[in-house]
Amino acid sequence: MEIGGTLNKRFYQTLVFTLFVFCCKSYADSQPPVKQTLTIAVNNTSFPYHFKNAQGNADGVMVDMWRLWAKKQHVDVEFVVTDWPQTLTSVSENKVDIHAGMSKTRKREKLFSFTSPFFRQKSHFYIDRNYSHIENIDDLLPLTIGVVAGSSHVEQIKKINPSYILRAYPNRFALFDGALKGEVAVFSNLDKISRNYPRRQALLAQFPTYKRLLFNHSDYVSAVAKNNDQLLKFIEQGFEKISLTERTAIEKKWLGFDKKSDRLILAYTPDLAPYMDISSKGEAQGLLIDVWKLWSKQTGLPIEFIPQSMSDSVELIEQGSIDAHVAFPKSALSLQSIQEAYDVYSLSSSIFISNHLPNISQLDQLNGKSLGVFEFSPYKEQIRAQYPQIKVMAYDSFNALLKAAEQGSIDAFIASKETAKVQLTKARLNTSFYRIENSHYNVNLVALTQTNNTRLVEMFKEGFELIPIEKLLLLEQRWLSESREGYYKIKAKKIQLSQNELAFIQQHPVIKVGLMNNWQPIEFIDDDGALKGINPDVNQLVSQRTGLNFSYQFFDNWNDMLQALLNKEIDLLGSATETEERKKSLLFSQSYWDMPWVVIHQRQNSGNLKIKDFYGKELAIVKGYYLAKTLRQQHPNLNIKLVENHEEGIKAVRQGLVKGLIENIASASELIKRESLITLNMSVVDEFNIDKNSYAVRKDWPLLKSILDKAILTITEVEKQTIYERWFGISIEKGFDKDVVLRVAGQISIIIVVIIVVIIVWNRRLYVEVKTRKSLEEKMKHMATHDELTGLANRVLLKDRINTAISFHQRQSLQMAVLFIDLDGFKNINDTYGHDVGDELLIQVAQTLSGCVRKSDTIVRFGGDEFVLLLTGLHNQEEAAFIAEKVLKLMQQPFKLSLIEANIGCSIGIAMYPADGQTDTDLLKEADRLMYKVKAAGKNHYVFNNKIH
Repeated sequence: MEIGGTLNKRFYQTLVFTLFVFCCKSYADSQPPVKQTLTIAVNNTSFPYHFKNAQGNADGVMVDMWRLWAKKQHVDVEFVVTDWPQTLTSVSENKVDIHAGMSKTRKREKLFSFTSPFFRQKSHFYIDRNYSHIENIDDLLPLTIGVVAGSSHVEQIKKINPSYILRAYPNRFALFDGALKGEVAVFSNLDKISRNYPRRQALLAQFPTYKRLLFNHSDYVSAVAKNNDQLLKFIEQGFEKISLTERTAIEKKWLGFDKKSDRLILAYTPDLAPYMDISSKGEAQGLLIDVWKLWSKQTGLPIEFIPQSMSDSVELIEQGSIDAHVAFPKSALSLQSIQEAYDVYSLSSSIFISNHLPNISQLDQLNGKSLGVFEFSPYKEQIRAQYPQIKVMAYDSFNALLKAAEQGSIDAFIASKETAKVQLTKARLNTSFYRIENSHYNVNLVALTQTNNTRLVEMFKEGFELIPIEKLLLLEQRWLSESREGYYKIKAKKIQLSQNELAFIQQHPVIKVGLMNNWQPIEFIDDDGALKGINPDVNQLVSQRTGLNFSYQFFDNWNDMLQALLNKEIDLLGSATETEERKKSLLFSQSYWDMPWVVIHQRQNSGNLKIKDFYGKELAIVKGYYLAKTLRQQHPNLNIKLVENHEEGIKAVRQGLVKGLIENIASASELIKRESLITLNMSVVDEFNIDKNSYAVRKDWPLLKSILDKAILTITEVEKQTIYERWFGISIEKGFDKDVVLRVAGQISIIIVVIIVVIIVWNRRLYVEVKTRKSLEEKMKHMATHDELTGLANRVLLKDRINTAISFHQRQSLQMAVLFIDLDGFKNINDTYGHDVGDELLIQVAQTLSGCVRKSDTIVRFGGDEFVLLLTGLHNQEEAAFIAEKVLKLMQQPFKLSLIEANIGCSIGIAMYPADGQTDTDLLKEADRLMYKVKAAGKNHYVFNNKIH
């Protein structure tokens, strides 16, 4: 017993000693390995991870993370804020204990020991918007790429391709400044542009997020000096104590979303077509879905849509299971945990009455009846209070509401006119209800998210403000049956100006605009002294939408007007073309009008003239036109004669002093109308670029340019077409009134015979004149939308046809195809046998293509030897493939020309709507890209996405 007791005693002593040692060791491990206060290196500009805020303090995701870490480990931390290279040096040389956060690279592994990754970090190339041809990182090789000296991007980019040309800057803000100065066309950056950068909006405008290219995806870690294992272990212990909930809260504060998912989860409410709905393939579709896709493009943040009822969406947002609802009725909730983040859209709801209640014209006539409304409609309680005799029934979905309507449970309902039209038709109830005219309940729709997610609210605002209004207007045209009543259409006419822009208008109550007094139909003063023309009409739209007040100063010639702008005697002028030389001393707005250049010449000269047809001859052009310098440089064989104005130029053409006058098509058509139609004609010269008309603005008024740009974006294609038709029409002066003349002739019987003869001769001449002028009018309209050589549609008409077709095909769930065709071998024939043979071949190609398609399809000469086929009403891409094979076969047949038998082929790129693009620009760009893919693969084939034939 004694021995056993001794053993037990020793066992307990050993156990107590072991526990004591273990506790001491655990306590020692939890204590700071070196000191109570640890220093952490933070970069000035690594937003949003770690940076110096406006108050000069350290801030960001990692700064908050380290502060929480310090609390968990019971230590103090001190942040040392410096430029990036110094953060690396100070930690690697043990002058600072910890680096706040960096990308892990092989080169840095030699200097640092790393923590476990916090998350994966993306790095992007931001590309100047003017470099539209860049689609992948290989296209960047000729360009200089801006980087921050010592950043991980230097190593990562050189690893991709050592041939990349890099320009290093000391910090990120210096890099941004260099990009805005035009020192680099591309720069590397993390996920986001720093909010603290003073010219952030200008940088995003020039280097938009949607154009950026991902070039690296690496672990984001913290670091200590190499082999400082004790400190590294202490750091890891602290981060293990931070819960997933705590970490997610910090990430949402700065990033607006959970970094692990790397995308926003957005709920939408289906059965609200055309705004939100589920497609036949189970995918989200609708106007507001496409609006959010544009937001995603602008911010560069991926999004995922999930269908949810409105009540379920609210619950999921409160739980943090989803990030937001795309469009929730404003003021329909009063929950502290939910906030209305951004006004996305606004629509008007109307009252629909069952046919068994005829002649209802206002709501109070429904006393004693049942009215269906949506559960979250903001007007629900208002109606209940205002009309207590009406039984208001609330429904969570349109399907539930329509079911009640079909069963007779409700006598009327309130809903959006567009949605009701779609849903009633689907339910075959469109003849069972009628709408009360002038019954409007406005419903503002907002993005809904958690109250504490302030960063996400900021991201919503930033992204939506970057979306051009013209893109939103196109979406309304696509989805709404009455787009003129759309929210964006109304909003477009009420331009959102910044505080600085509003202050500018107040400081400059009158803007002086230069105008030509006789430049018809661009701008001129008519016989009654009234200001008329294209530019005055555009100016009126701009003035209405901005509040700018224009006064006009008139000039006899363009050169004097341009000089007055340079001297700041006037503030702006219209119909100016931007050139590199002019950009040095003037600002230029967005283009608001495109017109081809033409040459006015004697009618005996044949049409379809080329620029080479005028070599060795004199062409007149008005002084100050930028095209004069371009022609001298590119066509030295032309003899350019400068004239003061187009009146002098047309006179020189009529007298044979010059062979032609160069003008834009609008002015040229007006000049020919006023001159002898028998002697003058015009030719659209392909070698001239399309003249893009912009406002030229004095250099020291960038805010005026900004205001004009916003106004131009609101001018719709319909409004442009209205102006076009107004000023391209040809008015005919009437001849003598026959009745009046006969009445006078009856009183003067001696000369009646002479008068009648005069009447007959004059009216016959007038008839010929009217017929000729009408023919010219038709020719002008045709020239604006058709290719002069082949008679095919041109790219202007193609754009209109595609946009018109998109709306129809979306509603009918049909496909269409854009075939971009480039002739193989044409250049060799054209260069060897001359332009006449080349033109003959192009005409035959056009005729051949016309036999390949239906009348409902469109054939376009896109330019040079490029053609486009627009095939509509397709059910699958095999139908487009059939046409492509037919075209390939016919293009490989010999073409019998007057001099030779030509053998050519063609390469075809095919873009399908909606799979390859939602707009005319996207579809043409994709088809063009695929065509070049065929060229690279050996020509004489056609290709869809990822499939060559």
